[in-house]
Parts: sequence; structure tokens; C-alpha cells
Amino acid sequence: MTIDLLKLLLALPFALILPGFFFLLAIFGGKSGKISFFERAVIIIPLSIIIIDLIAILMDKIRVPLEGVMLIGSIAIFCLVCFIVYQFRFGKRGAQAKDRSENSENSNDSEKIFDFSYWQTVVILISIFLAVFIRTTYLADTIVPSATDLGHHMFWVQKIIQTGHLPVYGMPDFIIGEHIIFAVISLISGVKIMTALPALVLFLANIVGIFTLAILAGRLFKNKNITALCFFTSGVLYAINAPQGKYVSGGVVGNIIGNMLLPLALYFLLRALKEKNSLFAGLFIFSLTGILYTHHLSAFILIFSVAAIFLAYLLANIRRIVAVLLEWVKIFSRPFPIAVIMFSLFYLLFIFTPSYFNPEAVSQATGQPIKATRFGLDFEQIEINSGSARLILGGLGFFLLLIGFERRKYRYSFALGWAFILFLMSWQPGWLYINIPSTRVGNYLFLPLSVLAAYGMGRYFDLLKKSTTKFFSAVLLYTILFFVITYGLSDSADAFKIKNQFQESLETFHSAEYLAKTADTSRDIILKDHVNLYGDSWYKLFFMKDYKYPLSRGVLSRYADQTKPRETCTRDMIMIPETESGKKCFSETGVNFVVLNTQLEGNSFEKYQDFSKVYGSNYVSIFKKNDP
Repeated sequence: MTIDLLKLLLALPFALILPGFFFLLAIFGGKSGKISFFERAVIIIPLSIIIIDLIAILMDKIRVPLEGVMLIGSIAIFCLVCFIVYQFRFGKRGAQAKDRSENSENSNDSEKIFDFSYWQTVVILISIFLAVFIRTTYLADTIVPSATDLGHHMFWVQKIIQTGHLPVYGMPDFIIGEHIIFAVISLISGVKIMTALPALVLFLANIVGIFTLAILAGRLFKNKNITALCFFTSGVLYAINAPQGKYVSGGVVGNIIGNMLLPLALYFLLRALKEKNSLFAGLFIFSLTGILYTHHLSAFILIFSVAAIFLAYLLANIRRIVAVLLEWVKIFSRPFPIAVIMFSLFYLLFIFTPSYFNPEAVSQATGQPIKATRFGLDFEQIEINSGSARLILGGLGFFLLLIGFERRKYRYSFALGWAFILFLMSWQPGWLYINIPSTRVGNYLFLPLSVLAAYGMGRYFDLLKKSTTKFFSAVLLYTILFFVITYGLSDSADAFKIKNQFQESLETFHSAEYLAKTADTSRDIILKDHVNLYGDSWYKLFFMKDYKYPLSRGVLSRYADQTKPRETCTRDMIMIPETESGKKCFSETGVNFVVLNTQLEGNSFEKYQDFSKVYGSNYVSIFKKNDP
């Protein structure tokens, strides 16, 4: 265990720091006024994830096996190439290269924006400590890999590890970039997937996501108080609320990585437009490409967000719309962004095209909503999704930005446009012809709301200093803080009351291990109960036969979905096995092993003469169909 931990600690910085570090070195050099040390440290990890994905995809395309040694060599070659570029641009010809490079109008204050005072540093450190503490405390009982979505994703990760090649999904639900980083770290370190590795990688992405949101807020408002408060509003408020800490243990894997990459892309775009800097324009396109390979919904959200930001700025500057458009074209038509665009198109068209890049997948995500769950969230649901304190503070920030709107400053179009479009996508998706589960879209609202909440609190502090009635302002301030702390941390308190399911997970895995040794996957068909078994999605990793092996009884509401009729045999074989319908299903599917919760359907199955109990524990029972 100690050796595995040491290997993991060596593999993580190699995969998640070195590629991004050398990539930035090649673009900005060792020391640059364009990007501060703080920002550089934050964006290295998300850039590394994008780079690792692209390296693995290219290796698979040219038939280089995805193995530990080959991956280490490929990453090392990438870093070496970046270092050579750095030497060419910033070595002996460094002075000349700097003269020829584009200069940002705000480059001199890069360090000052993130040069925090003593009390600002205290707020940031306390916020980071609480963010980490709340999540690790929650994860203490869920660190054993058991979450449903994580189990589904790790099956494909294990496929990469076993075959040395990227899998062919045959469905648009999974995106290859979600899986590559886990497989690469496992292959480099030798640490198996059915350990804490997946949760640790997601935990790191979750924490880095807080930092990417903070540097975006810092560049938006150039106010260090607001930047410091953003750590609190994004990392501490509703820390276990979806899609935050709860999902670190395995919820929607792509969401966690997307929540880190999406603010990063907007950060690059903001700096490209504000500073008329083509280097950041190229990095925006590069990060967009990374999101396209990582998570389709995050890419979908980013495209709508960017469109809303552009539209908001153009409407605010309608009289000079031609000049603005020409300015944008000039920024993105310089050599570096053009090269990145060509590189991205080449990758998307000739190296690897994501499976959702087809008319059928697009038609499923667009158009009028077809299910009740896609008609939009009401205000109560939005409040639950985002958190009442964050929603109210975000609304305050939105109002303060709106009344102080300055049309030529990008901060207003970015913050207001981003928040408004996500609210509209969550509340009235039909207006935008979006046919995606509204709850999943609504999860993204916490990103702009966290920034707006930090702005609202920061501006209130500024107004308090100038207020002539400081006593009443202070009373109101402490009232707001009490409300924020009480309601903003309530979800974390509730999360810690959740029943510890560590033992149940172990029993589920032990039963799977038993079947993996006992059953013959070439002829035996296994049916398990997803409804009442914890961690059962990891069953497939013990067999690695097929994504849909073993069969599974799903959530009961799915069988009643009128818009998407499903087979009912997996339900009937567990609920009504002795009826004609149940027996017919057993005959058609060939199921001869049934895995159930001992205390629920397990008690009923013991009465059925067609089955014999072959495995039993306090939580899991396995029944085998008797031979005729």
C-alpha cells in the first residue's frame, strides 16, 4: 500500500503538472508580465489534462500502445519539444522575441491583481481549508469506489488499461476524454483502478476548479477582495451540493472535469478580448477543443455561454458593432490562434472525431423538450440546485452589476451574459430549443452565481466603508453573514449524517469476486439488482466481458417512461419470477444467477423452488437457477 501511494504521488505531478508547465513555458517563457505566477500555477493542471488526452488520442491513432513506458516516453517527448520551442523563442533571441511578441495593455498589473493582503490571504486559506476539510470528511466514508456513474466510467478506463487502445463505445453517452486521464495515471503508476485513485483525481479536479473560477473572477473585476471571497462562495458554500463534493466520489465524472475547464476557457477568452492578445485567443480555442473531447454537456454549455457573452457585448455597443467585430476578427486571425484552429480541426476531422459529432446526437440534444424532466426547473428547484444563500447573493451581485453597467467593459457582458443564459437554459430550455435534462443544465448555474455572489459581497464591503450609517450597515452585514453561513453550510452538515455504506460496498464487491471465480461468462448470464444494491455498477469490472454484462434491474421509473419504452424482463425476473411473464423472461435471456439484497427480495427468492442460494451475507445473496 505504501509503495502504491508513493508511485501515485510520483505519477500525479508527472501527468498533471509537467505537460502544462512546459506548454506554458513555450508560449509565455519563464517569466512574463502577461501571466502571474499564481495564475500559471492554477492553469497548469487543467492544461495538462487536455494535453494528456490529445497525446493519448494521437498515440492510439498511430497504433502506439497505451502502456506505461510508452506514455512516459510520449509525455517526455512533448515536454522536450516545448522546451526546444522555449529556447528558440526566449533563449539567445529572447530579447528580440519579447519585442516581437504581443504586449498586453494590462500586463504590468498581472502580479498586483493576485498580490493579496494579509487578511485576504487569511480568507483564502480558511476557505481552502474548509473546502478540503468538508470534502475529505465526506469522502472518508465513500472513498471505496462505489458510485454508480464512476463504476460505469471506470469500466471503459479498465478497457484502455487491458487493451492498450482507446475503446469503441458504440454510443454517444461516453466521451473519451473523461477516461484517458484515469487510465494514464493508472498505467504510469501501476495503481489499480479499483482503489482510491479515481476519487483522488476527481477530488483534485474539484479543488482546482475552485481556483480556476477565482482567477476568472480576479481578471473580471480586478478586485482582490472579490477574488478572495470567490474561494468562499465556490468552495465552501454548499460544498457537498451537486455537482460539488458529492460528485467527487463519482457522480457525473465529466461534470467535475468540465467545471474546471469551463471557467478556464472563459478566462482565456476574457483576457484575449480585454487585452487584444492573440496568445490567449489561441489558448481559448485550445481549451475549447479540450472540452469537446472531455464532456459534451460542458462543451454545449460553453458554446451557449460564449454566444451570450458576445451577444450581450454587441447589443451594449450596437453603435460601434462593426468596429467591435473587426477587432475580434483581428485578434483571432493572427498566426497563433489560426494555427490552433487548424490544429483543432485536423484533430477533430482526421485524428479522432467525438462520437456525439453526428446529426442523431445533435438532434437528441436540441429541439423542443420531450420529457417532463426537460421542460425546465421552477424557482424552488433552481434554489435547491444552487443553494438559497448563493442564489440570493448572486442575485445581489447581478443587480449591482446591472445598475453600474458600463458597455465598453467586458466584465459586465461576461458576468451578466453568462449568468443570464444559464438561468434561461435551466428555467425555460424550450425557448432555446434545448432537449437536455434540466437538472444537469441547472447544475452549471453555481459557476456564475459563485462569481456574482463574491462580487455582491465584495461590493457590499466597499459600500460599508463609505456608508455614513455604519452601525445599521454593520448589523445588516452580520445578518447576511449569519444567513450565508447557516444555510450555506447546512447541506454539508446533512451530508455527514448519511449512513455509512462502506461495509455494503465491500460485501457487494466480495459477492462479485465470488461470481467472477464461480461463473462461466461464456454461458452463465447474471442479473443483479441495481435498485437495492450499493456499488453494483462496479460488478462489470470483475468480469470485463461487456459494458452490459451483467444484466441489471434499473430504477423502476425507467420502465414506465412512455417516451422511451424499455424491456421489462430485468424487472420482472426479480419482482415476479414465478409468473408466466417471469419464467418467459428467464427462458429468453438465459439468466441463471440472480444477485439481490439479502434483506429485501433475497428473502422472497429463498421460497422459490426454481432457485438455490449459493452465496449469502448480511447484505448480498446470490441465487442460482436449478438445472431442469
